[in-house]
Amino acid sequence: MRRKDKKISNNDKIENILRNGEILRIAMIDGDRPYLIPVNYGYIDNTIYIHCATEGKKIDLIKANNNICFQTEIGVKIKNLDVAYKCSTLYQSIIGYGKASFVDTPKDKKLGADAIMNQYRKEDGIKHKYGSCLKEVCIIKIDIDSISGKESFDSHLD
Repeated sequence: MRRKDKKISNNDKIENILRNGEILRIAMIDGDRPYLIPVNYGYIDNTIYIHCATEGKKIDLIKANNNICFQTEIGVKIKNLDVAYKCSTLYQSIIGYGKASFVDTPKDKKLGADAIMNQYRKEDGIKHKYGSCLKEVCIIKIDIDSISGKESFDSHLD
């Protein structure tokens, strides 16, 4: 990381970004090109869960190569000033790498689905009702190999 002053070294901050991000972007390998998509996600215990249809490009790419790069952010605010070179963005973000796998057992699919639902519904003690939908969707688990964080709260913007 070029700007060491923006590096997030505190693991609690990195966890907070993962727990409070709204959209996760995942990058996969599509032949000789990257393929990047935004997804809903859930984070729990150093693992990211996403859901999707049971067939499609994402499934095909993960089956061919399960290496994933992911990114999310919180606190994004564009600061526009009259002087162009002082315009900036305030943010906290993470980027990481991991291995994707397909969740198959009903118990693990429910764990992944609960993680996704809890990402967006922060109330404690909610029992999610899925009915038969867990049989109809694919839950993908991303085991995190490495992760780093970066933040910008430029003092010249205030």
